[in-house]
Amino acid sequence: MPYRKVTNRDWWRVGGYTLLTFVIIVVTAVILIPMAGSVGFVVWLALFVSGSLFLLVRWHAINTAYRCPACGYEFEISVFTDLVSLQVPNKKYLKCPKCGKRNWATVLMKD
Repeated sequence: MPYRKVTNRDWWRVGGYTLLTFVIIVVTAVILIPMAGSVGFVVWLALFVSGSLFLLVRWHAINTAYRCPACGYEFEISVFTDLVSLQVPNKKYLKCPKCGKRNWATVLMKD
């Protein structure tokens, strides 16, 4: 599958999805606060927030790939690995499946 560098348009798309997720969580919380008891509300909100974040991470895992800086190998990762790996803008700390080295892999977008 062909990969490409991350563009400003991609950053805007990720930011939009993140903002949309945040707005949905806040609106849901504001609507549910008067309707639910404190314990039920906290449990429901925690489930809703974790579900929303899972969908966001799943979208990211499906639409991104990574390039190993040591050997140049391009690879994809699972949703779980995407969730638990350290990340900074344009980099994610991963173990390359080809050379086995841990390094800050460059984020690529899938076409």
